[in-house]
Amino acid sequence: MSLFKNWKLIVATMTVAMFTACAGGSNGDSDDAAYDDDDSPAATADGVKAKKKKEAPKEVIDENKLKKAEQEATAINEDNHKLRKEIFDAKNKLGMSTAPAAEEDAQ
Repeated sequence: MSLFKNWKLIVATMTVAMFTACAGGSNGDSDDAAYDDDDSPAATADGVKAKKKKEAPKEVIDENKLKKAEQEATAINEDNHKLRKEIFDAKNKLGMSTAPAAEEDAQ
């Protein structure tokens, strides 16, 4: 038997192996976490469960970052406007229609 003749079997085997590896990984949540009892080690001394979710650190946005982002957005908007004007002028020069596609379909 040649490996090339059994390529479907090899692909299926590799797919099953990948799904099995992903399902059994440490990053996957198990259903057991939903049925955790209060007397389990996950409970704290006060009887309140510890927070299991890890929160992403929040980025501090100061006034300088906000102004910089606004300036970048304005510059990008101006570049977009210039490019659209160039496209419009080039279409007019070539004699192409400048109407939006929805209007062209209706005619």
